[in-house]
Amino acid sequence: MEDMNLQKDKQQVQRVAARKRRPGEAGQALLEVAFLLPVMCLLWIGIAELGRAASATIAVNNAATAGVEYGAQNSTTANDITGMENAATKDTLGNNLPSGTSGKMTATATNGCVCDDGGGTSCSPMPAPGTCSGIAGACTGQVVQCVQVTTQLSFGPMLNYPGLPASYQANGQAVMRVRK
Repeated sequence: MEDMNLQKDKQQVQRVAARKRRPGEAGQALLEVAFLLPVMCLLWIGIAELGRAASATIAVNNAATAGVEYGAQNSTTANDITGMENAATKDTLGNNLPSGTSGKMTATATNGCVCDDGGGTSCSPMPAPGTCSGIAGACTGQVVQCVQVTTQLSFGPMLNYPGLPASYQANGQAVMRVRK
């Protein structure tokens, strides 16, 4: 019985000895962290940059939609180019645009008309601007009025990387048929 206990104790001592670090492995974990930390930081910054770009694109598209919704209310608002542009730019005031934006977001609004002879004409592609006065007399069907708002926002990255652009541009566009 004593031999058996002695053997168990010997095996346990061998297991503990096997778990001890060998002389050349003392700083291995620290070295691995030192190599991986810069790579992980670049990865995290890249993910944050993608999030900022997505946020800017969503804000710019929402602004274009707000401007076109204002213009699509009726014929009077469809002709109010400044009102559509103001509605688009005011929409971004509450949206936290990414830091590093160069200037404000710009909005450009247009309106145009197309003749629907019963075939279900849509506003895509957008008719040429200012075509409403010339088309009214020539159209045998219904005159369809369309509005479009295009928005742009330039913003810079959090950190400048060699070989990558110093600024990025987010674009938005919305087209809608004017309600009658």
